[in-house]
Amino acid sequence: MRTATRAVLRLALTGCLVLSGLSIAAPQARAAAPPENVLPDSTFLFVKINNAANLRESFLHSQFGQLWTDSALKPWKDSISEKLEDASKSLKDKVGVSIRELIELPQGTISLAVIGRDDPKIPAAMVITADVGKNAATMLEVLNKATKQGEEKGAKVETQEFKGQTLHVIHTDKKADDKAQPPLVWTQNKSIFTIATEVNAVKEMIEHAEGRAESLASTESYTQALKKFGTETQILWYVDVARFVKLIAQASAASQKNPGQAQQAEAMLQVLGINGLKAFAGSVVLNVGDYDSLTKTVILAPAPVQGVLKMFKLPKIALRPEPWVPATVSGYQTLSWDLDAAFAALNEILNMFQPGMLNVLEQQLVGPNGGEPLNFQKDIFGPLGNRITMISDYKKPIKEDSQRALVAVALSDAKAFERTLGKLIALAGGDPKKREFQGVTIYDFELPNMGKQVGGNAAVRGPMSLTVAKDTLFLSSEATLLEQVLRGGGASLADSASFQEVVKEIPSQVSSMSYNRPEEQARISYDMIKNGQFSKAIRGAAGAAGPDLSKFADLIDQDKDKLPDFAVFSKYLSQGGGYSLSDDDGVVFTGFTLRKAKP
Repeated sequence: MRTATRAVLRLALTGCLVLSGLSIAAPQARAAAPPENVLPDSTFLFVKINNAANLRESFLHSQFGQLWTDSALKPWKDSISEKLEDASKSLKDKVGVSIRELIELPQGTISLAVIGRDDPKIPAAMVITADVGKNAATMLEVLNKATKQGEEKGAKVETQEFKGQTLHVIHTDKKADDKAQPPLVWTQNKSIFTIATEVNAVKEMIEHAEGRAESLASTESYTQALKKFGTETQILWYVDVARFVKLIAQASAASQKNPGQAQQAEAMLQVLGINGLKAFAGSVVLNVGDYDSLTKTVILAPAPVQGVLKMFKLPKIALRPEPWVPATVSGYQTLSWDLDAAFAALNEILNMFQPGMLNVLEQQLVGPNGGEPLNFQKDIFGPLGNRITMISDYKKPIKEDSQRALVAVALSDAKAFERTLGKLIALAGGDPKKREFQGVTIYDFELPNMGKQVGGNAAVRGPMSLTVAKDTLFLSSEATLLEQVLRGGGASLADSASFQEVVKEIPSQVSSMSYNRPEEQARISYDMIKNGQFSKAIRGAAGAAGPDLSKFADLIDQDKDKLPDFAVFSKYLSQGGGYSLSDDDGVVFTGFTLRKAKP
């Protein structure tokens, strides 16, 4: 029965490829209702490509699309295509289309949705819709052939008629625990195909093909999210957090046969205020205006927030790079965060569980020589400012381990925090090396290897260097970067021409902002592929706890010598940035890369 499962999974793969496919389109004579108007309001996950053809066209004109068509990349692409030819030929023999032809079938709107169900055994159903336009006959042939193969290999196939449409229902074999898998169902309505994991879900889509009153589009959270994106959205995704969390709690309670557990979980979420988090959503647009790419991510949490969410008050202020930030950084992120409000919210939450918990903890935080206990408000949060910044760059020559990073926290009372720093070191029993540099004391801490990266390298390695200077607490993974910041005298990021191009796209008052130059990170990835470290890392990850990716690693190794010089890639990379804006509805994060005039 395993082969039957493979055949049905092949059909499911068809649906997934439909979802991700890009094609050249012909407009429909009669536009169908948007999927969000057809889907029920119990939908808690939704992804949509507005128009596959337009998206592909935008990709081809983007800088990555231009890189893909660069003649210098042709030897590598030809070699990859040759190795995939057997798989493509096998697919064409089975369902009548090659991999590329299958991907190019969709021509209009594509959507994927997960719908909540009032059934503890099957709490959710997945629905995929795709408008294939003029390729309807080809798509029908593909699905018919895949269905027939599944039947020949042992899957049970039946058809049902519903409102003039034929539903093809494929039943798979049972799992090892003797629980039946949900069926795979597909149907066609002119150029629109629907694939789902539940018969009733398909019937509902047919029944409400013209739209329904209680649809996903009618929900308040979805409507609010859509307003944040503007009119130009090529890819959209949406998660109803409240419904998703409730579903997880119900499924967990059902699996443990404890109905009360779901109610307990919901009560705890309410106490913590997490139920105020309504939805996550995002959009992607390629090749629009001055942008090579433009993304927006929305966190909907309408005011007034409670509990944990009160810890994340992000005031909009005039954020620009501090004078000490060097122009040579490859990455810069800064965040406005009201840490006093964060402390007050934390104290409030802890008092709900045990009144005076922080006070009790403070009395235990006394140094080895006695003295006044540590006071969280007075010693830590009081002297802290309301801004956190991170910068990163790469030592030359750029290698896998050459990245340097530094975190900076603004201080409202630097002298007070210097005293706090001494208390914290004593409480931790630390014994850092102390040295003087540019009139300030630097503490160098030796750290043990903390965690492992793919390939066996330590994720966090010592020493870490820490100091208080320029009304800022600095913590760096590389002493030389900290010393460069303290020394100063060089060009600053705020004055660099590259940053000035980015900052023109950022409002004057924001909650956070970022800037990045991707060439150096890309150089590391390129060198790792060329020297075999990338494929080695893939094999290491698979061996640790993942699927066998050895064939993919072999493919990379075999063709790495056909990759052109890095200069071919770097000319298509451009600087970018981002910013966030908080308001009464939550936070909107905007990210972008700028278009090069002539790559």
